Amino acid sequence: MYDVKADIEKNRIYITIGKIEGEAAMQALSQTVISECQKLKKGFTCITDLRKYEVQDDMFESYVKETQEAMIQAGLAKVVRVRRETGLLGHFQFDNASMDVGYHAENVTAMAEAEKILDDHSK
Repeated sequence: MYDVKADIEKNRIYITIGKIEGEAAMQALSQTVISECQKLKKGFTCITDLRKYEVQDDMFESYVKETQEAMIQAGLAKVVRVRRETGLLGHFQFDNASMDVGYHAENVTAMAEAEKILDDHSK
């Protein structure tokens, strides 16, 4: 389960990821993210909502990394990840991949906090 939307007015991409059912779904998610990024201008920001994300097999990390690299090439400026307050810490898979491609995302537990961080960044 995932949802990806580009907000052209805010120059921001919203990525919500829940349980991903298999490699085909992961590939589709990656392609959707890349496609939506192309609607935005260089310097865009990203909120990744991982509150319902379930840790995936290690083979999926290569898709995460490739997608993050494509986002950087498209002009990604800043990322905030919204994670669960407690429980599985799936955001670590994204943190590990992002360090490999050269950026760090802040982790928060509320969408409003993520929006504020990126709105302040865009000023």
